[in-house]
Parts: sequence; structure tokens; C-alpha cells
Amino acid sequence: MKNSTSTSIKKRLRLPLYAAAGAVVGFLGASGIHKIPSDLNWTLSVYYDYDLLFAILAALVVVMTVWNIFSLSRTPSVPPMEDDTHGDSDSLISPAERSLGKAMILSGFSVIVSFTWAALALSLYASNRNLTNSPDLFNLVNFIAACISIIIVAVLQSRTVKRYNCYFPERTLDLNSRNMKKDHFEKLDEGEKWIVYRAAYRSFQMMNVLLGVGMVSMVLYSVLFSFAPFPIVVLSLIWIANIGIYYRETYRASNQ
Repeated sequence: MKNSTSTSIKKRLRLPLYAAAGAVVGFLGASGIHKIPSDLNWTLSVYYDYDLLFAILAALVVVMTVWNIFSLSRTPSVPPMEDDTHGDSDSLISPAERSLGKAMILSGFSVIVSFTWAALALSLYASNRNLTNSPDLFNLVNFIAACISIIIVAVLQSRTVKRYNCYFPERTLDLNSRNMKKDHFEKLDEGEKWIVYRAAYRSFQMMNVLLGVGMVSMVLYSVLFSFAPFPIVVLSLIWIANIGIYYRETYRASNQ
């Protein structure tokens, strides 16, 4: 029992040690590299500052929205009878349910991307005084387009959730509920909860890796270009919160 505990502690400490080692190696490797010119263009622009970035975000929203609509169109508004659910397939998931699952995933991604678009557009509109090639008209139109995309994806998400509730009335989702995810989780059976636990732990592990990579990337950015403390502080706070919440929930579960 003691050996397993020590092994678990070593595994938990492995990621922070790797991140620290990566930061040291990155600093030592970059210390001998000459500074890249400060006028390097990071604005992803064609005509206006950051117009290419917003074009990519808009294209992603359009693609995911169209794909979401296509997936919903392949899902009947009325669930098929139980005998006709799977047809001749040996799969436990029917084609309609598979299309509905894709629609739910695309709906969530499109909401995130559209809000990212709106947040960046608002930030650019509020700080364009520091940019030489960022006219007010472009920024205003860009922000309005982002707001329209939010409305479209929100309506589409509502229709997608309604279709999901129609197929799974025993575990409905309520977008107006403050604890929608928690309420939905309580309606799952033991097998489905186990799948969620496994996926959540996998997500936790990957988030630690990504936060470590992000920290090293910000250190390299500060070495090569200019000192950027704010992203490093934000990443460290998110990293601490991520691990802290995990330990807190583990402690609560062990004391029940």
C-alpha cells in the first residue's frame, strides 16, 4: 500500500518537474539566439489589422454551423420505435443518435468559437487606438458580425438540445438551469457515469500537459520577443486551480 502511494505521488509530481525542466532548457537554448526583429508581423492581416484572424474564426463558425444543421437534418424530429432504432447494425448507437451526438458536439464548439470571436472583436474595438491600420468601421462591423454569430449559434444550440431531449427524455438538458451539467450527470446510469469519470480524468491529465506546454511557450516568447508576465501568471493560476480542485474532490471522496 505504501509503495502504491509513493508511486502515485511521483506520477503527480512528474508533470510540474517536466514543465520546469522544459522552461530551463528553453531559456538556456534561447539565451544564445539573437532577438527576432521587433517589427515582425503578428497581426495576421491582409488589408486591416487582424482581419485574417477574424476571417478564420468566421469561417470556423460557418463550417460548424452548416455541419450542425446537416447533422440535425439526418436526425428525425420523432425518435424511431425501439425495434427500428438500430436496424440491421450491431452497434449500440443508431445512426440518428450518432448524428445527434455530432450535432451536440458541434453546437458546443461553435458557441465557444463565436464567443471567442466576439471577445477578440470587442477587445480590438476598445484598443484600436494603438493600431495604425484598424479603422473604426471595420472594427464595428466585425463586432456586429460576431454578435450575430452568437445569436445564430445560440438558437441552433437550443434546437439541438430540444432534439436531444426528445430522444432522451429520461436525461433531459435544461439550458436555463445553473447546474445543467450536474443535473444531467445525476440522471446517468452507473456505466455512463464511469465513462464520464474516465473522460474527465483524461481531460485533467491532458490539461496539465497543455498548461505546462503553454508555460514553456510563454517563457520562450518572453525570451525571443518581449517580457509577457500576464499570460504566465494567468496560466499558473489556472494550473493551480486545476490541480487544487482535483485534490479537493479527491479528499472529499476519500472522507465520505
